Amino acid sequence: MSGFLGLSVSTILGGGVWVMVARLFSQVAQLVAFVAAARVLSPAEFGFFAFVSAIAFLFVVVSEGGWAEYIMRADHGEEHLPQLASIALVSGCCFTLMGFLVSLLIGGLWFSAWQTWLFLLFSLWFIPAALNTVYDGTLVHRNRLNRQAVIRIVAEAAGLAVTLFGLWAGWNIVALVLGRLVTNFLAVAGGVLVLGWIVPAWPDRSVLGEVLHFARYIVSVRIIVFGRSYSGTLAVGGLLGLADAGYYRAAERIVAAFSELVGEPARMLAWVIFRRAGGQSADDQTADPISRAGNLFLPALFAVAAPVYVGLILVAPNLVDIALGATWAPVALVVKILAVRQLLSFQGYVTEPLLSVRGEVRRLWPLSLMISIASIGMMVVLAPFGLVYAAIGQCVAAGFAGVLAIWFQSRYGKLDWPRITANSGLIALAAAVMFVGVSSLAHWPAETHMPPYSQMAMQVLVGATIYLAVLYASWKWTGWLKSGH
Repeated sequence: MSGFLGLSVSTILGGGVWVMVARLFSQVAQLVAFVAAARVLSPAEFGFFAFVSAIAFLFVVVSEGGWAEYIMRADHGEEHLPQLASIALVSGCCFTLMGFLVSLLIGGLWFSAWQTWLFLLFSLWFIPAALNTVYDGTLVHRNRLNRQAVIRIVAEAAGLAVTLFGLWAGWNIVALVLGRLVTNFLAVAGGVLVLGWIVPAWPDRSVLGEVLHFARYIVSVRIIVFGRSYSGTLAVGGLLGLADAGYYRAAERIVAAFSELVGEPARMLAWVIFRRAGGQSADDQTADPISRAGNLFLPALFAVAAPVYVGLILVAPNLVDIALGATWAPVALVVKILAVRQLLSFQGYVTEPLLSVRGEVRRLWPLSLMISIASIGMMVVLAPFGLVYAAIGQCVAAGFAGVLAIWFQSRYGKLDWPRITANSGLIALAAAVMFVGVSSLAHWPAETHMPPYSQMAMQVLVGATIYLAVLYASWKWTGWLKSGH
């Protein structure tokens, strides 16, 4: 088969499939561990784990630097592998030492002895995480994506097994930490097994300067993303207490599972569609190919996102009861509100591929920064008033992010948002009819004393039938979405 940049099509597709399988397995493993932990731990215990885990992950983000990206970006990255291994080890050791000091300081002031030990245990995460980036980047650079995927799957499976066994044996929060440590240590061991041990060498001053200069941009963007992703857990935990942090993090995790289901395929398809459109030439009779592709793709994405998030709003109480149990009932309302947040900002899934194809990738950093400031600001302002207000604040921030994404996509991505909005009108109508239809039948399954899983199955069946019927009728009667012009 014909190749691309020296790689056969089968190699490219095969590597992509392996990456997708590994990512899917990782998401499933994390979801299983989350559900199992929620069944065993109290909201306060789960909140404490989420709070400490967020702090530890910040250390991981900085300790990982941009070592993997430095290796992957150019051929000369591999020439400095021993020096990069040394930089990664020093980085991991420094943050491990810092983690020990922070653990003893915070533990001595605010937490009990066992909680302090948990902080210390988390600190063991930083060295393997930093070193693993060197092996991970090398595997990708050498196009050994299948080996990388197998390593990830084996490491995640082993970590999940340790977590589940620990929860069953009564280790509680320690089981979650040990599972994560096992995953990271096995990932490094797998890289060593495939590539061999990369003997560290002290870096030259020029190499160190180049690597750190490159890494600061990667780390700055990751810290912005971290702030947006974990500000809720940290703010709620710090202002309302660990039990509320547990509730909020559980709600975020449930919504994230649905968001990844919609968002990851959307991003991948957007890259393919906009790149292909960018390779076409526009003529005087038709719209710009990328704009035309957006006129079709964004309504199609909304047609998928709308029933998923509206459906989540409808089934949230039964879903929480089935997955987590009655103890976690307060999570349901937060799940509903956060589902609205995702629906308000669905268009953001395509911003990165669109602006990248347009050659406007430099616009992503200020966009991400403004969205993060809005999200963190609303969380800090409203979290003191309670979980529900914190979640509503995220809806406000998501509305701002959605409007901002539309402005960037229109100005720099040259999408025709009036046309996209017109193409999306009947989708919104179908989703609204689905919501009203399922809501009007909400009391019937409960009155017949159906178990929660049967009630949820009924809601999904009725909702899907109504949505697809209205959507199909709209398409047949109006010819909607037949052209992107």
